[in-house]
Amino acid sequence: MLEIPLQKGAGTPLYRQIADHLKTMIDRGALTGGYRLPGTRELAQALSVSRTTTSEAYALLAAQGYIVEKGRSGSFVAIRPPRISCGPDGGGDHHLDLASERPSPGMLPRKAVTGLLRSLESLKEGEFFAPSPLVGHEGLREALIHHGVLRGIPVQGDHLVVTGGGIEGLSTALAALRALGTTKLWVEELTFPDIIPMAQAEGLNVASLPLGEEALVDRARSIGPGEALYLIPSFHNPTGRTLTFQARQELLRLGERQSFWIIEDDTYGEFRYGSASVPALKSLDGAERVLYIGSFSQLLFPGLRIGYGLLPPSMKDPFLAVRGRRFGPLSTLTQKAALAFIVRGGLDEGLRRLRSLLKGRMDRLASALARAFPQFSVVPPQGGIYLWLDTTPRDGEALASAARAAGVALAAGRLFAWPPRPVAGLRFSVSRLDGLALTVAVRHLKEVW
Repeated sequence: MLEIPLQKGAGTPLYRQIADHLKTMIDRGALTGGYRLPGTRELAQALSVSRTTTSEAYALLAAQGYIVEKGRSGSFVAIRPPRISCGPDGGGDHHLDLASERPSPGMLPRKAVTGLLRSLESLKEGEFFAPSPLVGHEGLREALIHHGVLRGIPVQGDHLVVTGGGIEGLSTALAALRALGTTKLWVEELTFPDIIPMAQAEGLNVASLPLGEEALVDRARSIGPGEALYLIPSFHNPTGRTLTFQARQELLRLGERQSFWIIEDDTYGEFRYGSASVPALKSLDGAERVLYIGSFSQLLFPGLRIGYGLLPPSMKDPFLAVRGRRFGPLSTLTQKAALAFIVRGGLDEGLRRLRSLLKGRMDRLASALARAFPQFSVVPPQGGIYLWLDTTPRDGEALASAARAAGVALAAGRLFAWPPRPVAGLRFSVSRLDGLALTVAVRHLKEVW
């Protein structure tokens, strides 16, 4: 039963007060599409008004498209078209979404998820409520250790901590570094935008390095003790770039020689397109000062919020201390679900499927862009979900604005720049659109650009 505040005797008729309050709850998402509203008789009794009043309120809402009346079945909140992102993950009213990082429904491993939910039914009641250690459920940690081996990482079990997704892992890593005396974080001049406010919230100064590989390595020679470098070595966000083996080795040597830490964000590192492996930075010799952050939340299992950190020995205690203060142990049920997903083969199957699906989408997008815009540089990535379009000399923000007017959502390069500045580039994401929709989106862009 809904409770609606009414001012009897006020200038606004009661039926309109009811309608206005329900509209507010629908607009704000408190009442979602498909929700069954109380019958007009029930609502009239609950609010101590006449049934005519509630019937008039519902009639007004139906006329304005807020609800749908289905005879004896009742009145339901209308299902509205989804709002599609026009920023990295923001809001907008676009039908062709090349900006969002959220996976399309067809990417999710539905069969594996359905199977693991059935497997959870066999758990004993006590297993749902048993507390989990701060480092994570033992069985899940063992499964993640074995998975790390597939990434070429010689994982030591006591160095692995289960986290509630990649964002929690990054936030905890930054706070742990600050607790160890780190005062400055270096990022690439185009980078994952959320890392900046996260670092600043921990009291870290944030400086930038060039994006080009040679310049990046050269400038990294100025990073010193008490500082840290944040990197996305594989399938970079936003540019899709992958660091070469030689650059990775040199950055590791510099970190060891100059005593700075490296945070490796490997969120998309497993989504390579080819059969050749793209080794994690953490898998190489000399990676003792690397804090590795992995996650299954972004594409494989967005609602589960599971990630993990592989920590240098001296980092484990500060990392766990921060987790204990801010987050506490991850839900046992969530970890049991993740373990079942891995054990039943959902992770391996999902990775194989996604690699093939993403490659097909990226090939189609890159080909369409190259044909439509020969004046721009189109460099397909080796994996991941992002393609960077260098739009020199045209400003990416102006092009993104023109795209929005045509119903296509793109992420302007300015969103990823540190320090903030205009950027002649755009980030395309293939996580939402497939097949013909990608071609149609590029056709719209050609018309407006």
